[in-house]
Amino acid sequence: MVKLQDIARMAGVSKATASLALNGSTSVKDETRQRILEIAEEYHYIPRKHAQTLACGHSKVIGVVAPNVESEYYGRLVQCLDKQIQRRGYAMYLGLSNERQEMEEKMIRHFIASDVEGVVVVPLNMPIDGDKIPYLRMMEEQGIPCVFASSYYQNTDISCCMVDLEEGTFRLVTHLLNAGCRNIIFYTGLSQAVPSALRIKGYERAFAAQRLCVNPANLVACEQIDYDFAYALTARLLDAGRKIDAVIAVNDAMALGIVNLLRSRNIAVPGDIAVAGYDNTGYSRVSPVPITTVNQDLEEVSWGAVDVLFSQIEKKTFLVSKKIVAPELVVRESTLHV
Repeated sequence: MVKLQDIARMAGVSKATASLALNGSTSVKDETRQRILEIAEEYHYIPRKHAQTLACGHSKVIGVVAPNVESEYYGRLVQCLDKQIQRRGYAMYLGLSNERQEMEEKMIRHFIASDVEGVVVVPLNMPIDGDKIPYLRMMEEQGIPCVFASSYYQNTDISCCMVDLEEGTFRLVTHLLNAGCRNIIFYTGLSQAVPSALRIKGYERAFAAQRLCVNPANLVACEQIDYDFAYALTARLLDAGRKIDAVIAVNDAMALGIVNLLRSRNIAVPGDIAVAGYDNTGYSRVSPVPITTVNQDLEEVSWGAVDVLFSQIEKKTFLVSKKIVAPELVVRESTLHV
């Protein structure tokens, strides 16, 4: 881990001069300041704003960055993480990436500069190669433990706690296949993103287990995974004459959009088309036809993620571990009697 004194030594200046330059002071000559900044950038050093004011050397703060808190799923996950962090006697700093990688980086850089003792990242639902993300490596270089909650980025040596998305989808698709459905449309997110890739594996495994072939056209990658997109997409598929006897969505909000579109066209759910979602959020229960879904135990995910993080903080080690939480199939009216 590169420290301020290392930057100063490499730049051939005092620790005080290096600190002034890194904090934007104009009292340092331009040439010297530029040399110090270049060295800091090369070694991914970020000035820690409050380090000198912490008498005990601990901030008692954990940073959490999440895509949003508007969706019920992410909102619940953040609340659960906050509860687990507070139980440890720590406070939580929350940063929202707003579904953008550049904002995720900005939040993590802010956390590092604010002397958080650890970071929980709730990953974006997009294909990201973790090996190409310098701000993830930066945390380790600064001695700050990090853990993923709910998913992970490919090619990273970072611990993770999440529900088994592949197994959850396998159980859901098996339930529909056992009910006689064969033309099962699956609204996935971007197929190369980790959550979507795992769910697609579960879908394919369920078909393979019953010696059935998957129709690739039934795997529909969605740029957006919300109510309005699912509503409009279902209308387009029906207008195109697609043969459908079931639709699965990656979340319950999308499933509700599907149910409402089908009902608006007098298509019976589940009599004509069965519908299923994922996450067991309120959408699945308030739907005019209660929706079959898969429950993700976010209390367990949060406990697992925070437990791993504090183990790393206390032991000062970044040993990688993956905790997988079992999913629970919740069968409701939208897939019964198909």
